[in-house]
Amino acid sequence: MEEQNQNAPQEQEPVVAPEEEMKMPEESPLDVVSAAAEDKAGQLGVILGVLIVVLVLILGGLYIWGTTLQTAPTPVAEPVAERPTPEENNEPESTNAEADVETLGALSTSNEIEAIEADLESTDLDALDAELDAIDAELDAALNGL
Repeated sequence: MEEQNQNAPQEQEPVVAPEEEMKMPEESPLDVVSAAAEDKAGQLGVILGVLIVVLVLILGGLYIWGTTLQTAPTPVAEPVAERPTPEENNEPESTNAEADVETLGALSTSNEIEAIEADLESTDLDALDAELDAIDAELDAALNGL
């Protein structure tokens, strides 16, 4: 029976506090939460402000760099082709250069098919390959000499 008495709820006297000790809190829990949220919002504002300033500085630098590239073009050195005068030219001419020119000048001025065929048959194109090979060799030697 004693066990039943121990398990039975016992009546307790209510705690009575003097009225001087009972007072309302000066800050409500909502004020504490809103103050913490304002601190986080303030930190977020500072971070966003710094990021915006950095972004503006980067964009400004890119703009200035782009305008300097457009206003100051790099000078391009154009090669100057100087052709030697006949007095300065020490290269020997081919022995038949004048004869070839005279042969080309002797072509018919007619536009008839028979005249054109006769001009084609009289033109010697066999030496053309040898001359082109000689020109290529001279150009290669000039380029390798640079």
